[in-house]
Amino acid sequence: MKKRVGEDKNMYSNKETYEVTLNSVSDINMSNWQITRTLDTITMVNNKFVILALVNDLICKGVEKKNIFVTDKSFLISTNYRTYYEKGNVFCGENDAVKMYSLGKYISMEPNEDICKINSLFELYQKLNSIVNKHLRSRIRNEYLANAYLALFDYDVEYAYNILADGVKQQVNNTFERYLTPDYKKLQSIIDEISRKVEKCRKTAISKYEKNNIKSKERFNYTFNRFDRPIVGVYKEQGHLVEIINYDQMYKNGEEANKQIKLNCITKNSPVMIAFLVTGPMVGFLAYLMYREHKVNTQPEWENTFDIPQTDENAVENILGCENGSLIDYGQEKKMDSQVSELAKSNLNKLQVVTNRRILHMEMNIELDKNS
Repeated sequence: MKKRVGEDKNMYSNKETYEVTLNSVSDINMSNWQITRTLDTITMVNNKFVILALVNDLICKGVEKKNIFVTDKSFLISTNYRTYYEKGNVFCGENDAVKMYSLGKYISMEPNEDICKINSLFELYQKLNSIVNKHLRSRIRNEYLANAYLALFDYDVEYAYNILADGVKQQVNNTFERYLTPDYKKLQSIIDEISRKVEKCRKTAISKYEKNNIKSKERFNYTFNRFDRPIVGVYKEQGHLVEIINYDQMYKNGEEANKQIKLNCITKNSPVMIAFLVTGPMVGFLAYLMYREHKVNTQPEWENTFDIPQTDENAVENILGCENGSLIDYGQEKKMDSQVSELAKSNLNKLQVVTNRRILHMEMNIELDKNS
């Protein structure tokens, strides 16, 4: 059942759920890879819009941009991340340092000295872990990274490096002591290799990350746009905690995420038809493209009632900058960060390409409660 456009102010807002139907135009025969690419792109764009809405809301609530980061790794669809988030999405160095490391290097929206320190420590940990794995076929014990992480803020980077290196050397020594006939020459060579690696990182790692920090905005934007499934979080100065804001997209492969695309059906007869349910900010962006790119009913009385955005910038501002995320401008207060807006427009362009009206015809019907 459809609701007439204009019946309430939740129309084309993030508070409603819509069924979206994409039909290939009559003279286009979509291949399997084109269908897969279309669905993958729509899912990617949807997830990124959800993240950008969260980021903009955090900034509007006073979270400093220097504490908002993206990692340099895309989360894996082959991993359900149960062990990561079964106890929540906030990580502390004392218990979760290895989890924090495994998410990747952190790239903040604005320069952040603490994040620079964390990245420096994690790079050293990665290199020392490689040495231990190469020679002993094992990993560095979690407690050594945890102790070093805490030392970053109780003392400084130099001290944290020493804590980690001393712990790794102790682990290597303990391993050799368990051998019946320890090869002390090999033991010393491993210890020396660890010392050389620490010294090299001491000279280069901090300066490298400080240099990268200068271009943090550009690096954040590049990384967010580059990865299909970015990991985005907030660094909390009090307690030096890390909160992953899009953890629900990762946990159990996004099965419990309430703003995930829900595929209804695909029919491959001519024409191809793809139907899915969508909610959240994606509703407004699809509606915007439908009005702008596809044939819709544009009777004069509807045009007089609503102010459909005429530019991508206005659409982004309406959808991400207002509380209810409505495409339609009802005169609500708008708060939109310019950097988030640029990322959203880039994302919108990808959505426009994949829903090109020369290939697909799009329709949107609101999902009414069965008791309505």
